Amino acid sequence: MSLIPVKHAAKIVHIVEAFGAGTLSMVSAMANAQAKDGHSVTIIHSVREETPDNWRALFVDAIRFIQLPMVRAINPAADWRAGRALYHWLRELKPDVVHMHSSKAGALGRIVSLFIRGKTAPRWFFSPHGLSFLQRAEGRLKNTIFLTFEKILSEIPTTFIACSPSEGSEIRRHLSSNVVVVNNAVDLAAIHPAKGNQDMVRIGTVGRVTLARNPELFASIASQMAQPGIEFVWIGGGDVASEKNLKNANVKLSGWVDRSQALEQLASLDIYIQTSRWEGLPVAVIEAMAAGLPVLATNVVGNKDLVIDGENGYLCENSGDFVKHLNALIEDLSTRQKLGAQARLFAETHYSLDKMMASLYKAYGLS
Repeated sequence: MSLIPVKHAAKIVHIVEAFGAGTLSMVSAMANAQAKDGHSVTIIHSVREETPDNWRALFVDAIRFIQLPMVRAINPAADWRAGRALYHWLRELKPDVVHMHSSKAGALGRIVSLFIRGKTAPRWFFSPHGLSFLQRAEGRLKNTIFLTFEKILSEIPTTFIACSPSEGSEIRRHLSSNVVVVNNAVDLAAIHPAKGNQDMVRIGTVGRVTLARNPELFASIASQMAQPGIEFVWIGGGDVASEKNLKNANVKLSGWVDRSQALEQLASLDIYIQTSRWEGLPVAVIEAMAAGLPVLATNVVGNKDLVIDGENGYLCENSGDFVKHLNALIEDLSTRQKLGAQARLFAETHYSLDKMMASLYKAYGLS
């Protein structure tokens, strides 16, 4: 990625509790670019179960890290301790910009911001990376509670940074008009072109086996399409019960792999499917498109910003939609290749790191 001219070097602090999966990928991309562009970057973070052991290797050496225990669930005692520690760290660091990522870090950071005000206070930004109150599997009551909390917190002066236009629309509709869209992006140079298979069609996804990714739907699709010459692959690992369900549907699981291995295995697919219950803007889908794969995805926030019906893939409402479109693509290699080529062009045009960083610096007021 080319360096972006710096208006002035800034002290930037990222706060992230959800230190894994797509959030980790985007935080590392942002922080690395900022450090390379001459800014002083500190990341205050927790470690989750899904945080890879080699997470430090994802970042350039110039970045400073402060590990701060934060818990995902609401826990008054733990949240008080984390908030108090966060306050002291921010007082010591005196950043120009504080960028909070995902729900818990966003909540703690915004509350702490109430006590750090004045002429020398930092500018505050919050990236939800998938809005908590849109998480379908949580149920209506929990989603109402999440939305109520977010409405209260949205009264605290903060600029929302949406990772997709549809997430931005939901923020404006439910929470605040103070929102800018900074699309997620990927390092296009790191993506391996899909090779294609001669003797079979490999259909797969990349990511943690978790509730948000709806492995039950993936298993249902695989079961309905079980036949010679078709192989379903899940690149990743996670929830034990969901993994067992996938294996019972004859889905091949890679188990946990690092990013470079995941990208290599992604290139071995012929069709990519994303069965998410909810999203922000899925990095894995952008990577699949950049690899030249047609994408079939659930019609939810984030996915619908990337998949354009009949142009680079298809949006699906249920397993029947997935099966219908998959059967058509399995029978028609030329259409697969056409959609894949258009997917690659779409990713290259809209989701480069340079575009993301230019938009982010503009939001920060550093361009």
